[in-house]
Amino acid sequence: MSPATSRIVRLGDVTPAEAGRWADLVDRALEPNPFLSPAYLLSAARHLARTSGILLLVVEREDRMIALLPLSRAGRFHGTPLRYATTAGAFLKDDAPLCAPLVDTEHAEAALDELLGFLAERRNGIPPLVELTLLPGSGALHEALHDACLRAKIPMLERSRFERAFLDRSSDAPPPRDALSRSKRRQVERLTRRLEEATGSALTMEDRGDDPRAFETFVALEGAGWKGDVDQDGGALRVTPGAVEWFTDVTDGLRERKNLRLLTLTAGDDVVYMSLILGAGGSLYSLMDTYDERFAKFSPGVIGRVMEQEFVLGSTTADRFDPCLHPKNAGPTGLYRDRRPLVGVVLATRGLLPRLLIRSVPTLRRLRGRFVSPPRESAAEAS
Repeated sequence: MSPATSRIVRLGDVTPAEAGRWADLVDRALEPNPFLSPAYLLSAARHLARTSGILLLVVEREDRMIALLPLSRAGRFHGTPLRYATTAGAFLKDDAPLCAPLVDTEHAEAALDELLGFLAERRNGIPPLVELTLLPGSGALHEALHDACLRAKIPMLERSRFERAFLDRSSDAPPPRDALSRSKRRQVERLTRRLEEATGSALTMEDRGDDPRAFETFVALEGAGWKGDVDQDGGALRVTPGAVEWFTDVTDGLRERKNLRLLTLTAGDDVVYMSLILGAGGSLYSLMDTYDERFAKFSPGVIGRVMEQEFVLGSTTADRFDPCLHPKNAGPTGLYRDRRPLVGVVLATRGLLPRLLIRSVPTLRRLRGRFVSPPRESAAEAS
């Protein structure tokens, strides 16, 4: 088998053939990530200017893409003279709740060795410090990256860690509803009963992801609520320039590959709650949800999130479901029985000073006070 090779491609320069190989990689990755799929990221480049600085580090073997890492060049790393590159560029830091690079499960070791080796070369133009954000803090990709850094003698510093709500099919915890506290479970059952009485119909959860009109319903329902109010800074798709066009492309692309779900909670003819879910491999991610505010007093979001978990376990084959909730959202987070760690790390890919900084946080603090706005030439020499 021929050796792996690496190159950098600007997001806007990806060809249709490259996009096809990229899409194939998403579902066979160690950490399937729909937010780094061409359906999500490449379509964003067609509609959103914030994607303009994204570079794709691509690793290939023969006619197969075996790794993809998106990077954006940033400024100086926390007061030091060193510049850095990051996955948390202008677009991904706000619009991707998971930034884990795509690494082919079958060729993981070769892919990561080649990727790290490429980053270690001066000629590639990537700064010597590389920040990877929103990575899984455990599991296959975490272990593979750790081992690859050891082989390459590349220091890796974990700079942040937190736990996010999660639903893991392999968990030995009780079913989602039973895992709730007794008071929360009674509240959900009471609210469900009252909503059904008010509408005169039983609540039913179904997947309408195959129907393009369902996305139009989602956009309209979201825009009719508080999220559609510009004065409240709601951020609905309708009030965000380019967002409807972008997500129309996203849903069309994922639907074509059977990786789109639009879970819809109905009571008779009324749509009560909707959740837009992106899939990759054996994982599902709920990127956004909305509800009919006529039923707000019945907390349709709470009911919907519980029934959504039951649907995932009972009507899909997904191994994992991530609602993409920030931990500060304590109420919704409490509806999920499992937790998953996410981390942010920095790699020192080359150079004595970058490696010293990563190996010694106290040294980093001392050097912050020693260096003051070094000229551009000094930053270049450090890289």
